[in-house]
Amino acid sequence: MTEQKQDYSTVDSCDVKEHDNAKTIAEFVRFLTPLTRPDLRRTALEYVLSFSGSRDDSAACFFTYNNFEIVGAICQLCQDSVSDRSEAFCILTNCSSESDDVANFILNHSRCAQIAFDASQSREGYANSAARLLANLSRHFPDRVNDALIAHEPNHLDILIELFSSPSEKPFSRLIGYTLVNLSTLCSVRYELVNSKRLSKICPLTVVDEKKEMAADILRNLAFEDALHSTLLDESGMYLVSLLIPLADCSDKLSDDEIEKLPLRLQYYEGTREKSVQMRQKLVEALYQLCSTRHSREYLRKRGVYALLRELDQATEEEDTHHKSHTGWTGGGVKLLTSQQEHTLHALIAILIRDEDEISSDSNFKSLRSLS
Repeated sequence: MTEQKQDYSTVDSCDVKEHDNAKTIAEFVRFLTPLTRPDLRRTALEYVLSFSGSRDDSAACFFTYNNFEIVGAICQLCQDSVSDRSEAFCILTNCSSESDDVANFILNHSRCAQIAFDASQSREGYANSAARLLANLSRHFPDRVNDALIAHEPNHLDILIELFSSPSEKPFSRLIGYTLVNLSTLCSVRYELVNSKRLSKICPLTVVDEKKEMAADILRNLAFEDALHSTLLDESGMYLVSLLIPLADCSDKLSDDEIEKLPLRLQYYEGTREKSVQMRQKLVEALYQLCSTRHSREYLRKRGVYALLRELDQATEEEDTHHKSHTGWTGGGVKLLTSQQEHTLHALIAILIRDEDEISSDSNFKSLRSLS
């Protein structure tokens, strides 16, 4: 992969007068070293941390001035001083959150991503801060974070999956999940994730409250890889069941024949449907992406997916009617999201009720993914 080259020539044009010009930055850099007296270093860190949370242009200039001088100092401190890593991770996360350039600098000029990975793996006291930085960097540059972690720890995916799937405090598991979602946008990672041992740890998480949305995003990303459909939709039914369970409800009106077609875990299901519209949308989109291959369409029909989606559609309409009747509200963002869900759901149902001969003769079917 060709490394992206950054032009830093415009950085020095930032107006840093609001920070008492470059002299102030130089003063901060002088204090941000392990050799500085701890109380002075701590004071400097606290100021930079408070300023890193700002979202105005002056803050951006502060961190990019003089070829990212402050960011470089924080990165070096993170590498050299364990006691300062919690604050350093927070600062780097904040200043890179809206800046590809800062994220790029961190990846190019430090080992902070690798240090954050190690801190997450060992569950250090600052593991949440470390996981947050890792999620942030992987959002900007998933390919480069993945390459860095491969070189650092070849088993990084197994470690991240174990951290994500194991019982843990809510913020930590979600943050690790975000990193996995970001990495799963890469084709090479998707091929790694379909390994049965890895997939078997992710699939059950679609019903775990603090992890279900990230798990759904990962499974949805896998569905974009057509060549993996036959692996995902194997005889075990594990992947399909993980998508369907949150969409099913014990009140679904299914005939005996329809029940018999369903995967065993969904026959005479006694659970309730996922209430989150966003979560249901992720799962419907995953099923929709599966319909890009004939193997998957036939598999979904054979497993009785249409009947569950029919009931989901009916329940969605009833929920929308109930919402309107109780609030009198008919416009805005919530309805927009529901409309998107209905659009994809109806398109998915329309595919599953058609036979393959009809689909193969439909010239519009080639643009299936543009409908989602």
